[in-house]
Amino acid sequence: MRCLLPLLAFVSAFAADAPDPLRVFIRCGPKTHGPGDHDHPAFARDWQPLLTAARMKVSVGDADAKGVQTFPSDEQLAETDVLIIHRQGGGDFKPDEKARVEKFAARGGSFVVIHAGSVAGNDASANFYKDLIGGSWRQKVTKWREGPMELNITDKTHAISTGIADFAMKDEIYYDMDMRPDVHALATALTPKKGEKPDIQTQLWTYEKPGAQRAFVFIPGHTYLNFSR
Repeated sequence: MRCLLPLLAFVSAFAADAPDPLRVFIRCGPKTHGPGDHDHPAFARDWQPLLTAARMKVSVGDADAKGVQTFPSDEQLAETDVLIIHRQGGGDFKPDEKARVEKFAARGGSFVVIHAGSVAGNDASANFYKDLIGGSWRQKVTKWREGPMELNITDKTHAISTGIADFAMKDEIYYDMDMRPDVHALATALTPKKGEKPDIQTQLWTYEKPGAQRAFVFIPGHTYLNFSR
């Protein structure tokens, strides 16, 4: 369960500042990879009852036959404290969706962003997303490496990561993300680079914009099995 703990701890950390119960909206999408990977529908299926059991009020967007979710309306976001984004291209918003997200962030809405939820498809989207959650995948710059990895907890006193030891798993590292300098790193991973000296880069971080949104970004989550470890 160690892989679950930072996510559950982060969502729970808002409870003191939010109405009772904490209101969570899960924004997922279709499954996009092979067996066991990027299983966004399974996440929505499993985490709605998990968070509900933790006494939260949890909503999941309606999905069509292909698993594409309806983006939350202004009314739904007005009744949401934490928006979880776990889908391919989570940083790509249509103009009306972007306006809703900006309104949600400006009033202090919070974000939990998992794995490919941190990906934006073009520079304009990456610029917006970087300011929203503290960092973004940057096309033609950011890279990935799938395989064995180890998460090294760099802040063992933070409410999210306290009590969690370093641990290894097979998942996917994103590296050379476009990051704001004021993000707060919670965990890093050794990042092997082909033909280069290995680097250490942030894989879990928090970001807070004064007077507005807070965010927690969790880069692992490629392999769905790791959510049940």
